[in-house]
Amino acid sequence: MKNEGHTVYRSRIGWWVWAVLAFIATVIIVTAIGSYWWLALIYGIGIGGVSLLGLFGTWYAIDGHELLVYQFCRPHRHPIAKIKSIKATTGILSAPALSTRRLAITFTDRSVLRSSMPLEISPDRRDEFVRQLLSVNPSITVSGDVNS
Repeated sequence: MKNEGHTVYRSRIGWWVWAVLAFIATVIIVTAIGSYWWLALIYGIGIGGVSLLGLFGTWYAIDGHELLVYQFCRPHRHPIAKIKSIKATTGILSAPALSTRRLAITFTDRSVLRSSMPLEISPDRRDEFVRQLLSVNPSITVSGDVNS
């Protein structure tokens, strides 16, 4: 989606997300089959709501010279000028990503993330995402196969 210099990239969704959601639904249904229908309703609303918020609340946006990473609908801003490298990876670290096919983004300044670990994200159109970042900061080093 494009909107006046603001491009949104949804998170790629891996098979494991659907497996977790199916497991949660199974637990809720089994609970409802017993005499604890009220407990299933509470689980369904609570766990289902958090799961859906995580599923639909994770996306990325490039807005001018900033990379915005949304997790649970909360934006985190990162300056594109401070991106040092982008590497295709298949990580399982805790990250604002719903797939194991990720991009590891390293920054020149550790204070951007307050960590030495790279930012791992999983945009659905990786090649277009990387091209747009390179158009803002051509000094970014790209390694690995970032094509979708």
